[in-house]
Amino acid sequence: MSGQNQNSVPTGSGCWQAEAAEKEDKPENGLPGLKHWQYDLIAGLQVALIGLPLSLGIALASGAPPIAGVISAIIAGFAFPFLGGAHIAISGPAAGLAPALLSGMLSLGHGDLATGYPLVLVAICLTGAVQVMLSAHNVGRFAMYFPMSVLQGMLAAIGILIILQQIPAFLGHLTPPARSIPEVILLIPDQVMGMNIQTFAVGVIALALLFALNSALVKKQPWARNIPAPLLVVFMGGVAGWVLHFPKESLVYVPYDVLAHGIHFPNFIDVWQRSELWLPLLTTVVTLTLINGVETMATINAIDKIDPFQRKSDPNVTLRTIGISNMLSGLAGGLTIFPGGIKSTANMIAGGRTLWANFYYAAFMALFVWFGPDLINRIPLTVLAAILIFIGWKLCAPAVFSRIWAIGKEQILIAVVCVIITLLSSNLLFGVALGVATKILLLCRDLVIALIYDSRFRAVTHDSFFACLIASIKELFRDPVIRIGDGRVTSEILPVVSAPGGYMKHPYKIYLSSISCMNVMKLDARLKVFLDHGPMRHNFMLILRGHLVDHTAMEYLHHFRNECLQEGHDCVIVGNENFMPHSSHALAYRVNQIHDSMAYV
Repeated sequence: MSGQNQNSVPTGSGCWQAEAAEKEDKPENGLPGLKHWQYDLIAGLQVALIGLPLSLGIALASGAPPIAGVISAIIAGFAFPFLGGAHIAISGPAAGLAPALLSGMLSLGHGDLATGYPLVLVAICLTGAVQVMLSAHNVGRFAMYFPMSVLQGMLAAIGILIILQQIPAFLGHLTPPARSIPEVILLIPDQVMGMNIQTFAVGVIALALLFALNSALVKKQPWARNIPAPLLVVFMGGVAGWVLHFPKESLVYVPYDVLAHGIHFPNFIDVWQRSELWLPLLTTVVTLTLINGVETMATINAIDKIDPFQRKSDPNVTLRTIGISNMLSGLAGGLTIFPGGIKSTANMIAGGRTLWANFYYAAFMALFVWFGPDLINRIPLTVLAAILIFIGWKLCAPAVFSRIWAIGKEQILIAVVCVIITLLSSNLLFGVALGVATKILLLCRDLVIALIYDSRFRAVTHDSFFACLIASIKELFRDPVIRIGDGRVTSEILPVVSAPGGYMKHPYKIYLSSISCMNVMKLDARLKVFLDHGPMRHNFMLILRGHLVDHTAMEYLHHFRNECLQEGHDCVIVGNENFMPHSSHALAYRVNQIHDSMAYV
């Protein structure tokens, strides 16, 4: 679909030609994108300056050698321009998967990171293979409709995990990471009492600088936009470490010959021969696949919204690209890969136009590691810990929970359940699973309440309350289109009836039953059929007639309406007046108070 301005509605062939010209002017990936090299080159350099310290820190947070983060960034950068999927997203290692990778290494290595590292590389390769297979079945679009409250809870839990796991390095303790979060928390008092004052002071100053440089007041200054905060903090930390004579064990280490000493290979032989590794390996692969896929889709969706050319990423092609990149990264000793929000935003601000910015970003990263290991090896570990603590704070800050609360109390309940279970179990997958279970239970609760007060619906559809409840629960998972216009919905693709000239003469009425994150993908598939019937103007009327519409579904409906307006169609959503929202937020989860039973006949 085009990214046409919302205020521009085509009214004839001249407008459609203008839209086509607008599409041609948009930067394209592949060989045509090379003509924008001057923009992408400068952006790639700026992103590399930000990405280098982030990649080093993420590798350390994952329990891997620092060079592993750089290797994965280089592989992702070189792969993305040729495999495509997104437009201005910059890929590489991301902090969101660091806790899962660390947990996988500890589990597979029985507490020994050196043993677990080559085993987790096997999990990364398998994760990539699974992602490639999933992309062939259109699963990428499904990840875009993952329950928002569970996603926010998962990200908040990841932020807390990152902060807790970086406290030892921040304080100057070089102890092996604990295997569980409760153990990490219990060790904090002893670590505080035995902290290295100089190391802690440098870390505190670095963290304070990060918060100051990213504050709204400082960001308004023109000079602040041109200074990458992580790079400035790393530079000042390196100077402080040199002046204070930090020992080598308190500094980053990358090998001088990356090809000879930086490449590590996955240990497929041990995994094949030791059956006791199969269950933790499976758990690690499922966890990495889930988090990687969901975060990838959420990130590219967010980056598309700030793309100045309003281009749309292809979720399945992106998922396939991520999968191939993960397989290559795992084979070379790198970490899991997906588009990073910080780097992608920096790319957009720096003027990057195509995925070739990834290529230049990877080239500069390779040059830094090849020619500058002496400078890199002067970076104190406490500074990288400060950067990761800052990233973790951005994921779990009170403002995040405040935004979730504004959408609805049930959203904050689901998110908090996800966070608490994750911290208690030290298992992200378990936390996400119980978060989804909480979401389903809340949906079922509201269905029960709605059916108790809806005798008309029960009289029209079923004889008993129990049978009606079962049917309503199934409704949450099936195609929500009840009927289109005055006719019953069939499995055939319905033609669009239009007046001469290609314009809809009457509203195109689409009656919808209950919509939730469980069936919104099916709705999306149906609505996309109507939008793909050629360059004509449609008048869509989405009529809500179900028992409930959750937050994810409301967000989708408003997104679809905005997309229609950008495409030159008209779209309205009616029936909201029959629903009781759980908050004053425009996208709040809502339950039907007045059912129109004739909608089901």
